[in-house]
Amino acid sequence: MQQAFGLTDHDLRFVVDALGGDAGDPAEAPATLRAREDLLDVMLEDDRLVERLLGEENVLLRVSPRFVFTVLLRRVVRDLRSQPYTLERTPAETIAVFDAPHVRRFIAEPAMWDYLVRLLTSFLRNESVTVFVRKHGRVVRRRFSTSSLEDMMRFADLVDHGEAPWLFRRIADIALFQSGVFPDSLRWARTQRGPVARARALPPTVETYEEHGRRFYRLAASQPEAGPEGPVLASLAEEFPTARKSLALLSDRYLRWTRLPWFEAPGA
Repeated sequence: MQQAFGLTDHDLRFVVDALGGDAGDPAEAPATLRAREDLLDVMLEDDRLVERLLGEENVLLRVSPRFVFTVLLRRVVRDLRSQPYTLERTPAETIAVFDAPHVRRFIAEPAMWDYLVRLLTSFLRNESVTVFVRKHGRVVRRRFSTSSLEDMMRFADLVDHGEAPWLFRRIADIALFQSGVFPDSLRWARTQRGPVARARALPPTVETYEEHGRRFYRLAASQPEAGPEGPVLASLAEEFPTARKSLALLSDRYLRWTRLPWFEAPGA
C-alpha cells in the first residue's frame, strides 16, 4: 500500500481535526502520520471520521475523494466482521445470504481494496470523449459519456487497437459501479417505454451488466498492458457478484441516505 495509504496532507489534517485535541496538532499531522502508519491505521477506524464525512455538507472541498472512500470501505469491512450474512434484494423479496466473511476477505485484500477505491473516485464526475467520424461522405462529431456502458462500447468500435485495453477496463468498471451503487437506475430504465427504451442496445438489468462486466474484466486482464493489476482484473471477472455486493453495501449504508451529492446521475 502507498505511503500513508496515498492520502494527501489535507486528508491527514482532517483526520486529526475530526478526532479532537487528543489526536495531536493538525498542523503537524502530515509528518507525524506519514511516519506512523500504524497510528493512522487505527485512527481511520474511528467512528467520528464517518460522522464528519457524512454530516459535513462541503466535505469534498476539504478532503480528497480517495480519503472518503478509503474510510467508508474500511467501515464496510468492519461492519462485516460483526454479522455472518448479507442481504440480497430482488424485485420480489430480500434474502439473507451467509457470505459476509467471504465478502469481507474480498474487500480487505489490499490490491482489491485499492482498486475499488480508485474505481469509485473515477465516477465522481461524468466526463465525455468527442471524436470526429466520417459518415455518408461527411465528417460528424460524436460524443461519448465515460460513465455510460453503451457509449463506451460504441466508442470501442471506433478506436485503434492500442486504446482497447483502457476501454475494456472502463466498460467493466461501469458495469460494476452502476449495478453495485445504482441498481435502482437499472430497474427504473427497465420500466421505460417509447423512443428512450428503443434506443437502448443493452437490456438494463443487473444480469446483463454482470455478463458484460465479467467479459470485459477478462479481456482487460488478458492484455499485456494490464501489468501487476492483471490478477485483480481477473479476480473481478471471477468474483463480479462479490464485488458488486461490496459496492452495494457501501451505497446502502453510507451513501444513499445522505444529502451529499457524491455522484452525478449515471447514464444507464
